[in-house]
Amino acid sequence: MRIIKKIHKQVILLFCGVLFAFQGFATAGIVTGIKGSFKGLEGTKLVIYNRESPRTIKGSDAVTSNGLFNFSLNLDMAGFYVISSNSEPLNKLEMYLKPGDQLTINLLNGQFTFSGKGSLLNQFLYENSKDNPYQQAGNITLAQTYINRVNAINISTNVEVIRNKALLLGNEQGLYLDQVFGPIIESKYHGSSNDILVADMNDLNISLVPEMMVYPNWWQTLTELMYARMNAGQLKIKNINTWVADFGNAIENQKLREAFMLVLLDNSVNMGDFRNIQAEMNAALPLIKNPGNMAKVTAMKAKEERNMKIFEYAPAKTDMSAFTFQDLKGKQVSIADFKGKLIYVDIWNTGCKPCIAEMPFLNKLEHEMDGKDIVFLSISCDYSIDLWKKSLQKRNVGSDHHLIMDSKKDTFFDKIGKSGIPRFVILDQEGKVLDNNACKRPSNPLLKIYLTELITNLNK
Repeated sequence: MRIIKKIHKQVILLFCGVLFAFQGFATAGIVTGIKGSFKGLEGTKLVIYNRESPRTIKGSDAVTSNGLFNFSLNLDMAGFYVISSNSEPLNKLEMYLKPGDQLTINLLNGQFTFSGKGSLLNQFLYENSKDNPYQQAGNITLAQTYINRVNAINISTNVEVIRNKALLLGNEQGLYLDQVFGPIIESKYHGSSNDILVADMNDLNISLVPEMMVYPNWWQTLTELMYARMNAGQLKIKNINTWVADFGNAIENQKLREAFMLVLLDNSVNMGDFRNIQAEMNAALPLIKNPGNMAKVTAMKAKEERNMKIFEYAPAKTDMSAFTFQDLKGKQVSIADFKGKLIYVDIWNTGCKPCIAEMPFLNKLEHEMDGKDIVFLSISCDYSIDLWKKSLQKRNVGSDHHLIMDSKKDTFFDKIGKSGIPRFVILDQEGKVLDNNACKRPSNPLLKIYLTELITNLNK
């Protein structure tokens, strides 16, 4: 399925910030000015923000009755910034600003023109985006649009484009991956369809550059690229503890490789991947050459110890076999009923969009592992049984393994630690805790590798 939809909404994920030199230079006390005339937008409120932090407004102004506006900003860092309003055609005008730039922007007949200090680069950015939009009619693919944009950068005689070529090429690569994988990321956190979006792998064999890190959500889209390569058989994972190292080995550039692995490890710590994180770190460390980055990996261990306290209520080997729940027919079902098999528990409710988004992936995984010594239990913590049943009917779910807890008095959630949903717990053949926070979700293809290895080890 070809993905052509442009994502504007940022997906909110746990994130480890990576300081990146290409983002510019810090400065203080230098005023950056942006002014101009936006005829036809009189009275419209304008805001400007750093693309990395859209919730942090750097400045705001209203277009006067004469169509004029004026921003005076104290920018501490060069980078990509956005002027935005609720009116067309100014939903999102992206610029690259350096402290001290003095830009004049005029809007006439739906076209923007730039003049002043910083205008050469920004006029090019605007025209390249306008001439090669990702939302096109016809048969122009995302890959072809990306190629057209890259070619425009490579052949440009604009002195500012030539000076900033690496930055611009990296930004285009980040944008391209966001076009391909952004909708997939969005569907995993806010989706409600039973369909599973997949990427078109044609022309995705691109040479990754470290400058792509200037683009927001770069590591999420890069992670999805690795997942897509796994699903296409282009990337092999040795075992569940080597996945970070295996992803790193798939990247040629050492700077990008190390930054990517650092973010992956830190995100695993934040998400609570405590069963495997130490082994993942040990496998990744030989690929990290920068002493500072090696120190950052070591420092993550302290954060891991702090975060583990959230899940201290149900440590490994805690017996959960006595807990019972109600199935769709009103019958009481006990975890003890599934002894002899690995038990994967999905805890969700009908008001949790990320929970709903995981359902088609969980159904797919259950079918793929049919016949294995594993059972998948989806346990709702909804208060209303009717609401729960209607939600499952809407999604054509009729599995006997959909259960509901008595949320008003059930102690199951308290026992495993109230850390939010969706929440995934793995129990062994005796109904005892094996992994009290399986943070690799059903939408993550690494989960199938993890569960397969657990089954193999338990059967030895």
